[in-house]
Amino acid sequence: MHNCHAVRLQRQTRAYAVGMMVFGSLSLTSVARESWPAALLVALLLGLFLWFGARLSAKDLATHRLPNTLVARWLLASFILLAVLSAIRMDFWPMLQAVLGMALLCGGYLLVALLSSGAMGMGDVKLAAVLGLNLGYFSLVALFAATVISFVLASVVVLIGVLLRRLTLKSAVPFGPFMLVGALAALLMAR
Repeated sequence: MHNCHAVRLQRQTRAYAVGMMVFGSLSLTSVARESWPAALLVALLLGLFLWFGARLSAKDLATHRLPNTLVARWLLASFILLAVLSAIRMDFWPMLQAVLGMALLCGGYLLVALLSSGAMGMGDVKLAAVLGLNLGYFSLVALFAATVISFVLASVVVLIGVLLRRLTLKSAVPFGPFMLVGALAALLMAR
């Protein structure tokens, strides 16, 4: 049984990684409209999103945990790259929006975590800070879109799992991968 779970987890992780790469390649068309230094930084941001997103999703699917070290490293790297991108573009308003986005999304998820009696973990709240920073830089509207996409996608997956009798309404389902897919989809719509 344990080996079967490991194989299923590997397949889910691979499917997520392929999906992230497809979404990422679509975003490269918007990178082409940038100056080369800005395009390089946007491509690096996208690469960070894919790299950290795949690792955090795999970890969350396997353990229902989002490691603080990975989340903190992604937050720091994103903050630095977005600050440099603002400097290259000579426009610091998006950086202020990014910090506001971080506060709004993290605060919203914190409220949900506190009200949900443990249904949402603090790892999801910390991940929301990183996603809010990255989304907020490009569009504050993307915060709302990412949240809606994440919750709708998670609800559909849980509903299908319940209908197939693989989940119950009390099953613990890692939410991090849904947050990442929702954020990436919203980011691509914003770009």
